[in-house]
Amino acid sequence: MKASIINKILNEELIRLNEFRMTKEFKKATEQYQDLMVKQQQLQKKFVTEKNKGKREILKKKLIELHYKVKKAEVNFNKALKGEPVDIEEL
Repeated sequence: MKASIINKILNEELIRLNEFRMTKEFKKATEQYQDLMVKQQQLQKKFVTEKNKGKREILKKKLIELHYKVKKAEVNFNKALKGEPVDIEEL
């Protein structure tokens, strides 16, 4: 077998493995973003229903902290989304 044929086969396999790795990163970013969004929604619901001002302030601080985590997860999600391979045949 010629070296050029072997190189071509290896390059195709490396590209396929690279696409699989990107998909794995996208899945991880999606799950993290979704989990944080659910937590944020639950905290918002608790905040709205809470009548005690002291507890509301504590929940407000937690919401603010969680907001920054959600923003970071959103950036990671968008970054992973941009790196996803696009199948032109599906478009």
